[in-house]
Amino acid sequence: MTKRYVLVKVISKRTLSGEQFGSALMDSVRRYFGEFGLARVAPKMIRFDATKSEAIVACNREGTEDLQAAIGLISDTPEAAITAITMRVSGTIKSLRRRQRF
Repeated sequence: MTKRYVLVKVISKRTLSGEQFGSALMDSVRRYFGEFGLARVAPKMIRFDATKSEAIVACNREGTEDLQAAIGLISDTPEAAITAITMRVSGTIKSLRRRQRF
């Protein structure tokens, strides 16, 4: 399966860890698309930078639009209210890092 990589900006009043954002992302995909949608999207967090509040998330090519929708629908974690914004989608991690200096 072909992968797509999504650069996500996380906005929150509190600093989040990668595990906290990852669980919020999985919960959002599962809540809006169910277990079948979660398997189709197959999101996997590649990297989370807490200082910049940015994450790189990998997914299956067929589930890219569903992942972007789930990212936009993330509203909170048990620790804090958050907003997540999709900044860029790419076919390689290298192009994301080159464009964003990640």
